[in-house]
Amino acid sequence: MTTYEKSGDVSKIQIFRLVVKDKILDLTDLLAFDPRRSKIVVTLVEFDDANKATQRVRHYIDADDMKLICHDLLAGSFTSFEDQKGSVHDDYTEARVLSLKKETKYRQPYVLRIDNGQGEVYGIGQVKMVKATDSLTIQMPEFEVRKLALVVLDYIREWEMIHFRKRQDARTVTFTPAAETAHQPEALSV
Repeated sequence: MTTYEKSGDVSKIQIFRLVVKDKILDLTDLLAFDPRRSKIVVTLVEFDDANKATQRVRHYIDADDMKLICHDLLAGSFTSFEDQKGSVHDDYTEARVLSLKKETKYRQPYVLRIDNGQGEVYGIGQVKMVKATDSLTIQMPEFEVRKLALVVLDYIREWEMIHFRKRQDARTVTFTPAAETAHQPEALSV
């Protein structure tokens, strides 16, 4: 695993990397104590003949979703997964879509595609893709996908085990009604 430094204060840990002829698939740790914020970052970069990056797309998968995907991949029961997310910024709305499918007609049966582009807010804060501006696809052999699943699932489980108490504290909500704190009933004796 590799640790990346960004702006000198935020570190990301690389969990898994797959390098093929003209692309790199990179999965990094963005795990958090709050399960709603706990993500695995999936980045796909394409290179030209001079090994210069020409395009990059990124998606953030919820850690719980990633655990289920990994479990299904290892159990041999995976067929497909699609995840749509987005971010609302001051001047634009960004949409991200990740899809992973098993296409048995190919020699490398797993097809991962990430689309990044212009989004639109609908419902209660959901973002849908309006226009994909960047898209990349990578085909992967079954062995590499199973290795990815095993490494990522083990990593998430170990992270959760190490941070178990902090995660429990983050999920715990303490509620004390004002009436109970003002007047405590006396104990009854039998």
